[in-house]
Amino acid sequence: MDHLYRGFTRSFLRLLRSFLTPLLALPLAPSGLLWAQQPQTFRDQTEVTTILVPVTVRDQKGRLVAHLEREAFRFFVDGMEFPIASFWREGGLSIAYVFVVDTSGSMYGRRLNQVRAAIGEFLAALKPGDEVSLITFGAGEVHRRLRLGADPAALPPLLERLTGFGTTALYDVLSVAPRFFDGARALRRAALLFTDGVDTASQLTAEGALMVLENLQDPLYVFGIEPPPGPPEGGISYEQILIRFAHATGGRYLRVGKLEELRARAAELRRELSQRYIIAFTPSGVGEVKWRKITVKVKGPYSVVTREGYRGTLP
Repeated sequence: MDHLYRGFTRSFLRLLRSFLTPLLALPLAPSGLLWAQQPQTFRDQTEVTTILVPVTVRDQKGRLVAHLEREAFRFFVDGMEFPIASFWREGGLSIAYVFVVDTSGSMYGRRLNQVRAAIGEFLAALKPGDEVSLITFGAGEVHRRLRLGADPAALPPLLERLTGFGTTALYDVLSVAPRFFDGARALRRAALLFTDGVDTASQLTAEGALMVLENLQDPLYVFGIEPPPGPPEGGISYEQILIRFAHATGGRYLRVGKLEELRARAAELRRELSQRYIIAFTPSGVGEVKWRKITVKVKGPYSVVTREGYRGTLP
């Protein structure tokens, strides 16, 4: 088990806020995060990395649409259309799941029991080549309890040993989201966050966490478990914050108003993740590095969910 986090220092938070954009191209290396492996040197040139854009398409009745061809899609960055060079359907490809579970005191008992059942929905449908990882956060600590590439059969016993205790530092755990998929071999990836959304201990703000997620390469799906209506942060409820987190990455927020609904919502998402499309592109590395808005349009009476954008140059 990796001990990932034991309290953010004030100096790290100042560093995160001041240098977040250039750091996100490199492994995070604050003293309290044990994911960092080797010291990194800051570089001036732009790193050019292929960006994956997962796309979910639904018809007017909300049903998933998985039969479309490349020609049905149009891809825009900052309002300018670009040709789609790489396109494929996800079905049949291996997937890496990272389960991020809130183990604070508010999740104790029946909530964690239902989370175990929900994760079981994904485990039951695993195929050869699929990968799983478990990350927990609570009582001021973050632990990676199972690494990607480990035997998925090791996960259920780990889940059984989880218990809820202490405070919740949700925003702080999201600061290491760019490292969730370290070591993943599968091309399809999804991070699944299970929480009631009540942050009681983070030193990082919700806006700081959102800045990190806007640069995330993989979608975050958030299960909001019996979310409270408040208290608001800057006039925004905890649930609205969770929605913003999911949408920033091209993932989705799944509201679990009644705890008994969690397992069914998990099964719903599992089906969705097998019917997405992937558009891949590589920024040119030339020009201004800034936040750029992604838009995907589909021919026909369909709705589209995809990531909001990325930070970099134009394709």
